Amino acid sequence: RAGKWLAQRWRQTVALLRGLEPTTAYAPAPQDAPVRLIQRRDAEIIVPAQGYIYAFVIRASFAWSAEGLRSESLSWHAQRLQPVAVQQLTRLAANLARTTAPQQAGNLEVDLQRAIDEANWSWQHSDGIVTGRPDAWVRLDERVQQALLPYSERLVTLESEYELHLARARSAQQLAHRWAAVLSEYADTATEAGPQTQEGLVDAARRMMGLQRIAAQWIEDLLAERPRAGNWFDQLPAPMPEPPPEPRRPRNAPRQAPRDTPRQTARDT
Repeated sequence: RAGKWLAQRWRQTVALLRGLEPTTAYAPAPQDAPVRLIQRRDAEIIVPAQGYIYAFVIRASFAWSAEGLRSESLSWHAQRLQPVAVQQLTRLAANLARTTAPQQAGNLEVDLQRAIDEANWSWQHSDGIVTGRPDAWVRLDERVQQALLPYSERLVTLESEYELHLARARSAQQLAHRWAAVLSEYADTATEAGPQTQEGLVDAARRMMGLQRIAAQWIEDLLAERPRAGNWFDQLPAPMPEPPPEPRRPRNAPRQAPRDTPRQTARDT
């Protein structure tokens, strides 16, 4: 009896454990997408400008990136391919700088960025593709900066003065429009208005005429100062006219003594 009872209990326990087992297998955990690593390396190159007297200094920052690589592998590939990328960038910059004036660094930077976008900056390796795209900034030669500094300061001053004169002109124009609107509004009813209103209209008209005279004088002053702010080559005095050449005497013509010589004077006396 004890054996039957134990066997029965054993079968019940086994059936209970079988009922607790999962009927379906769990799905495998999803794998993470490959991470794209990025490393930056800087470089500086110098290319000659037009005329081969001055040069452009180009600061470049290469962004090296790849998928499925460890940081150590990406650093190794970036160090191996950095000289190749710098040489390619130098070739592009030299071809553009050869026809660019030394003071036009902005134009060279725009053209160089366009050339970088059109070039290929990817290299194939055993584990995939490594990309090292550069970003470039162009700086003027120090000698060109020293030469352009006075003209740049003068240009900033002239632009500031122009903005100031333009703001004053706009304010004067707005004030003139307001006075004109007020006078036109009371022009038809000026005779019917009281003495105080008529006196105010006359005062407004006088102020408007005074502002117009001030604006006219201000414009004349600006026109008078314009040659001083223009090209100084136009202010140089005109060259003195050369005297007319003396007429040439024929070779066989006899020489004539001057009229006021002492010999002629003595003979006449």
